[in-house]
Amino acid sequence: MSFNFETNHTADLYPNTQEAAHYDVFPKAIGSILQNTNARELHLRFGQGWYDADAWGKLLRNGLENGGTGVELWAVIEAESKDDAFVKWSQLTNSLSGLFCASLNFIDSSTTTSPVTIFQPDGSFLQKIQLKNDLYLLRGALPREPVCTENLTPFLKMLPTKGKAGISSLLTGRKVFNSEWSSMAVDVLTVCDSPNSCHYEIKQSLDLIKNIPHVLDKNRMPIPKPIPGDEMRCDETKKHDAYHCFPLPESNKLDFGLMDLFGRVIHGGALLADSPTRVCADIDTDSWELSVNSTAALTSSGLCYDLNTNQDYDFRLSTNDSTKIKPLEAPPIYASRSLSGYSQDSGGFRIDLLNPTNDDLNVVVFETFPWFVRLYLHTLTISVNDTTTYDVSDRVINSVVNEIIYNPAVDRKSPSHLELMTLIPANTKVKLSLDFDKAMLLYAEYPPDANHGFEIEPAVISIIDPITKEINYQMRTTTALLTLPTPDFSMPYNVIIITSTVMSLAFGSFFNLLTKKTVTEEEAEAVAEQSRLRRITKKLQELKQRIRGSKEAPQ
Repeated sequence: MSFNFETNHTADLYPNTQEAAHYDVFPKAIGSILQNTNARELHLRFGQGWYDADAWGKLLRNGLENGGTGVELWAVIEAESKDDAFVKWSQLTNSLSGLFCASLNFIDSSTTTSPVTIFQPDGSFLQKIQLKNDLYLLRGALPREPVCTENLTPFLKMLPTKGKAGISSLLTGRKVFNSEWSSMAVDVLTVCDSPNSCHYEIKQSLDLIKNIPHVLDKNRMPIPKPIPGDEMRCDETKKHDAYHCFPLPESNKLDFGLMDLFGRVIHGGALLADSPTRVCADIDTDSWELSVNSTAALTSSGLCYDLNTNQDYDFRLSTNDSTKIKPLEAPPIYASRSLSGYSQDSGGFRIDLLNPTNDDLNVVVFETFPWFVRLYLHTLTISVNDTTTYDVSDRVINSVVNEIIYNPAVDRKSPSHLELMTLIPANTKVKLSLDFDKAMLLYAEYPPDANHGFEIEPAVISIIDPITKEINYQMRTTTALLTLPTPDFSMPYNVIIITSTVMSLAFGSFFNLLTKKTVTEEEAEAVAEQSRLRRITKKLQELKQRIRGSKEAPQ
């Protein structure tokens, strides 16, 4: 499922501070951030789950609007110098952190890179306007960041309908994130029609992969319980009763609607938009049937429907054989990344690339590693079809790796930045391997639950057109979980407890020696006899004896 929104805003790139900016449907929060940070482009990604290309096929829109696991941000900032650009970048990440309720403020110099071959600005507006300063591309990612309803709510608030009308009225955190895979994207571009007419264009998209049978089962039985005997699908050719059953496979019949998937229907169209809200179904009409439950008339074109009223709409799909679907379009490349080695002080990365097509592909492999992962570029080896292996010193490697861009990490200041421009022959599998060492961290640099490991952000795999240099397809691998030597965090606690105990015992002994006087037992009794308490006690005893004696005297 894919939800797409687009909003435009006319604005001056260099506004007069004395003039108040006017906003109509464009989100003012984003507009103010862009103007204060001089951001000419902004791209934000929220991803959750793992995309299974074998089962789900090619990514929508060639993967250009999808991100990896966690949060990913890159922007093009106009500034006088690189230092000034980084100051604006820090301001941008902090502002977006508050706007989207995400930990983007943790993107600092140790996680920021400047890509060279990919993530490049659109640049079409540069042909129609003269900028006052240079442009700087900065990118950062947080693979450990969880994506939840707190991020979806600001996403919906940026829309003109605020999630109250149109297809956005379907989106709720409980249903959106109950998916096999989800990806949210926010893209802001600068578009100039003339030197005096420029505007921001914002595109928002949300892609979901849902397992329909699981969703329907959960709706029917929110709390898992054993299926009653009369509801079990048993093989009737064999003996079956309430206690014996040879279960049949799940039924291929499906009948579901938007209410079943999202718990609500579409509350009318977005009547503020220049074009009507459109809902399209990409199905095999020979096996599937689409119906619309609404009291309003619909304007349809094939399997696309325009929602022109404020009435409720519920679209339903039904089939007798859910296995008959439209053929999936296979991705032009498959990629996976894994860790090798089991040592506490060293390891390795391995990237497998498979070109299933009949054409050679120009592929860029973009990697960012944290500063505590110390790469050794001279250990780069390439294996072609698991038969021939070349290292970086072989000249034959140039037939696969055309160019290498590498910026080594600086401890606690900048990450490692690696870009490999490769040529993957047709129907060929290429394996890239690199070795690294693990640096030691300070005690305070370990995150919570340090024994879980450190998340390494996904590798970005891009297919580049050799003539136009544009990205034809882009995908991301899964995150890697790296374990580092972890100290015993209970040891400081034990040391504190033992030290405090020893100090308390020593202090008590010394305090007694300094404040008390050592005397004999006879002297102590003599002193006690002179005390006021002892005199009072003695008089009370004498009075008690006198009263007892008077009672015992004969009458």
